[in-house]
Formats: sequence, structure tokens, C-alpha cells
Amino acid sequence: MKYKWWMLTLLCMVLSTFGTAHASQEENKLIAVFLGRFANYIELPDRASKQFVITLVDENPFGSLLTDLYQGKLIGGKPVVIRYATRVEEIGQSDILFITLVNPKTRQEAIDYAARNSILTISTAMGFAERGGIIQLDFLQQHTRIKINHGAAVKSNIRIGAPLLSLTTVIRGDAQ
Repeated sequence: MKYKWWMLTLLCMVLSTFGTAHASQEENKLIAVFLGRFANYIELPDRASKQFVITLVDENPFGSLLTDLYQGKLIGGKPVVIRYATRVEEIGQSDILFITLVNPKTRQEAIDYAARNSILTISTAMGFAERGGIIQLDFLQQHTRIKINHGAAVKSNIRIGAPLLSLTTVIRGDAQ
């Protein structure tokens, strides 16, 4: 566990050196790695699935990066599967949902769907955590900030490990 904590700390320090208002190719690479790293610090409800599913809803800013990065990898002892959805109705059962939806109403529908289905939500959208998303990544002024809505995680029956919480800004209030 100590090794994981140091790896997460190192990754946060590396991420803090990048920063523009729009995700660059380097930022996308770091986000792609972060998706798997976050999984090491969360506890999802038990599922019958034999795969760990990461789903992107709307646009795919990563190209083939996620597929290449996670091919043959395990998360929680399960092989990783990357899925893509263009609409909320296509999400299905997932473990992590990366949301790139631009429309606030549709984004909220994805957040609500994930909360009902105990799916960890991650996005770079401004205000994401305040609106019930669980993990928000910000790349601003040459710093990366991770914001976690702890209330939304609890509401979704997702436990987030203390090492991750200690490195982030935590919103402890109730999720919307």
C-alpha cells in the first residue's frame, strides 16, 4: 500500500507540471493513466462481471491510447475493457465512466445514471464535482487539481481510499 501511495504522489507531482485550459495530448496521456490509477484507490460494490469496464461517453479525446494502454492489463484482478458510448442510454454496466459531454443537461443525466448504478464518474468539465460527479480533473495555471465529491461517492456506494483523498480537494457535502 505504501508503494501505491508513493506512485500516486509521484503521478500528482508530474501532473502538476502541465496546464492549459484545453487538454493537450500530454494531458490526455496523463488522464488515461490516471483512470487506471484511480481504480487502485476505490472500492466498488461487488459485481458479477469478470471484466473491469472503462466507458467513455460522447467524444473520445484519447484516440487509441486507452485501448493500447490497457490491453492485457488487469484492474482488481480483472481484464480491462474499454467501451465507447455516444449517448447516456448506451453506457450500460461500467466501473469507470469518463464523461466528455458538453451539454450540461446530458452531462447531468450521465452523472445521475452513474450514481444509480455505482459507477465512478470522472471528467475535466468545470463544475463537475459540484454537480454530483465524483472526480474532477482540472488543468489550470500549470497545475493539476483533483477534486473529489465524497458525498456523491458515498451516495453511489463507492468508497475512496484515504491516500487518494489526502492528495485532493474534497467536497464533503451531500451530492445533488
